[in-house]
Amino acid sequence: MDGPPPLPLREQKMNSEGKSSVLPKGPSRLPVSGLRLKRPASDENEPPKVERKRARGPLEPTKRAGPVTAAAPSLLKPPPAAPGLRSHRQAGGRRRSSTRTRGTAGLAGPSVTGSRRMVVAAAPKPAAAPASAGGGEKKRAPWDLKGQVSDLRAKVGTYKEKAQGLAGENEALRQRLNQLEGQLKETTGLSQQLEGQNSALALELQTSRAQATESLQMVEELVEQERRLQETVQSQSQTIRELETAGRKAREAKEDLAAQLETREAELRQAQESLAQRAQENEVLAARKAQLEQKLHESEMERRFLHNAVQELKGNIRVFCRVRPLLSSEKEAQKHGMSHLRFPADDSKSLVLSKVEESHVGRERKEDIVYEFNFDQVFPPSSSQEEVFEEISLLVQSALDGYHVCIFAYGQTGSGKTYTMEGPDCRDPSAAGMIPRAVQQIFKKAREMEAKGWKYHFTANFLEIYNESLRDLLVLRPERGSELEIRRVSQCTEELHVPNLCYVPVVSEEEVLKLLQRAKAHRSVAKTNLNERSSRSHSLFQLRIEGHNANRELHTSSVLSLVDLAGSERLDKSLSTGDRLKETQAINSSLSNLGLVITALSNKEAHVPYRNSKLTYLLQNSLGGNSKMLMFVNISPSEENFAESLNSLRFARKVNECVIGTASNRK
Repeated sequence: MDGPPPLPLREQKMNSEGKSSVLPKGPSRLPVSGLRLKRPASDENEPPKVERKRARGPLEPTKRAGPVTAAAPSLLKPPPAAPGLRSHRQAGGRRRSSTRTRGTAGLAGPSVTGSRRMVVAAAPKPAAAPASAGGGEKKRAPWDLKGQVSDLRAKVGTYKEKAQGLAGENEALRQRLNQLEGQLKETTGLSQQLEGQNSALALELQTSRAQATESLQMVEELVEQERRLQETVQSQSQTIRELETAGRKAREAKEDLAAQLETREAELRQAQESLAQRAQENEVLAARKAQLEQKLHESEMERRFLHNAVQELKGNIRVFCRVRPLLSSEKEAQKHGMSHLRFPADDSKSLVLSKVEESHVGRERKEDIVYEFNFDQVFPPSSSQEEVFEEISLLVQSALDGYHVCIFAYGQTGSGKTYTMEGPDCRDPSAAGMIPRAVQQIFKKAREMEAKGWKYHFTANFLEIYNESLRDLLVLRPERGSELEIRRVSQCTEELHVPNLCYVPVVSEEEVLKLLQRAKAHRSVAKTNLNERSSRSHSLFQLRIEGHNANRELHTSSVLSLVDLAGSERLDKSLSTGDRLKETQAINSSLSNLGLVITALSNKEAHVPYRNSKLTYLLQNSLGGNSKMLMFVNISPSEENFAESLNSLRFARKVNECVIGTASNRK
């Protein structure tokens, strides 16, 4: 009985009894219920054709047959039996005869597998599927859904009959499997007997193999010895041939080398003559180099001399005035802007303050009182940090040339001193203050001076003077020991230092900027009525510069001091009490002593009261005749601070009138 071809492996699966069941090959092609196909345009008005109805069969498929699809007939065809049966029997027989000599372990597996294959192959072929219902009949119209469903139900009934037939065949195969399992048990017993015999024969075989191995090893050793001798003979023969060839090549090379030697001797004679000429030229160049180095050194010394001369012409003590912009809160309260401040357009060194004077009765208005001040430079609120530093960059260069330089900011609290010296908290390069910019210029110029034979070493420290006591800003407060004091380096010098102060060697501007950030976090600040964050101490950053020129045996030593003074306050406005009162009194006293020192220097008095405050005592080497000093006087543009601004400008004018001695570099 012909049947469908065997299913491929990917469409079969094994159940728990070892039988194969059919997997669905694809989705069902039955029409979807509720979907009505559209008639062709030519048959819209014609009645439907009457076709013979088919008997309806059961719709539910059996569990073993799986879901019914349009491709079910091809999926249910079993594989052909007769050829497979003969091949499996022959294979099983050969396997049984071969495994009897190897033992039970090799007999059980192939026998069972062969038996099962024979059972599957011996299964009878299912009855041939009837011809397709639509093979000899006219194809139904697409709109005849009921007829199509009837045809499909008839096919389903046929497939169920086939499934029942396959179930009977499956039962027969199961009985055959039970018989084969009994035969397997008998074969297993026989295999155990053969295994005992096999063990005895294996021992005998092992002994024989050991003897054969020894004999084989002796033979292999003799063969290996013969092979080595042959290789030695061949190697020696090859070596002899190579030596003969090498000797021939050596003779040829000797002749070539003799010719090359003659050529090289001629070239050597020419090279010696050229070398003698180059030596003479080298001596001339060395002399020229020495002259150029001497000229470069003289040019550098002349540059330093002229640079210092220019600074002296500008004044060894200079005063710059800077007015900060109005804050947003001040703009609302001061609607007229900065009408009380005027910056002459044709004069960048003048500042004019004007104040309206009213009569005591309040009915008459007098003329405005005008105060005019002249300084070395006046910076209006629109001036940037870069413009301000450009004016002091030459003064910073003097520190690298070996002169003591001191730059400090003076003014009332909230006038922008800290912004001028350090810049804002944000790391915006365009808003950096005078201290970061000065450090950057120092290291940049020091790298350029290396080409001229100069080597520089830098040491930084950062401290504050709070209530007339010194505090190290580079050390955490819990680590601070006893109070710091100012001492002389030795009895034969006027140089001062602070024992136990943290002096940090630095090699780049990045290291210095990190120290500035650390010191800024440790500085003493507090809130007052005049400023939300007022500096309550004088902060002093010092960079000691040691320069060496080994070729010229020159040495320079200088200190660049950058000071952010605490803000001056009037007690009647600040309304300070308690600790704030003590801080204000100490700040005002220190600033007053600074004015006395500058006045004494201006009047060339025999005694200068440096020791009246820690600030002037620590900076006495930067305020005397061997130094250059620059003071920023910072002004608030607010009208309510008019009196404080006027006092600051008067103090700055007094400083600007001072003339100290000629500065000299520290060699």
